[in-house]
Amino acid sequence: MTVIEDIRARKVYSGNKERNIVEVDIYTSSSFGRASVPFEEDISEIEEVVFPELIGLDATEQKSLDELLIEITPFNKIRFALSLASAKAASSFYSLPLFRYLGGIYEGQMPLVYIGGKIFDIELNNLSINQKPKKIELDTISQIYQTTKEDKNCHIPAVDEGVCHLSLAFNIKYLEATEENIQIINELIRIKEYLGEEI
Repeated sequence: MTVIEDIRARKVYSGNKERNIVEVDIYTSSSFGRASVPFEEDISEIEEVVFPELIGLDATEQKSLDELLIEITPFNKIRFALSLASAKAASSFYSLPLFRYLGGIYEGQMPLVYIGGKIFDIELNNLSINQKPKKIELDTISQIYQTTKEDKNCHIPAVDEGVCHLSLAFNIKYLEATEENIQIINELIRIKEYLGEEI
């Protein structure tokens, strides 16, 4: 079953301890999903008000869950964490990588990695206007899909390993990563190797 039975959240420190990271865990009777976002506000009110509203929902009903999240919390980063954790719980139930659960079993396109003004060794200034990446805010998975469906030049910040899977699922062209998120780059390489693609 994929009905959400429990949700837990905790604050952890990032590597440089300059900002808090909130980890969200979603449990169904037979699966589990976790996502994390940078978030400085107190999470106690979110735990008391938002989490109970999601208990009993089906993790596979992504759009309905996302629409409810938009109604009950103004914090887009928390919406994203809950939306992504739910999708991970659903993909875990089906024993599928998240990018294949969201994007389809034959999905295999790898996003480019954007690091410090470059896409690998390509200077962003040398790209044409329609090739330049457009940053989108973290929000629910459904909203990110709508934003990027028509525009393949969008990029989103790397927050945890689920974000690169999200990029794969929605064919987002650029994935922003920083030095503190080097593990995301390693994850991308691992997925490329899994797909048998050249790095």
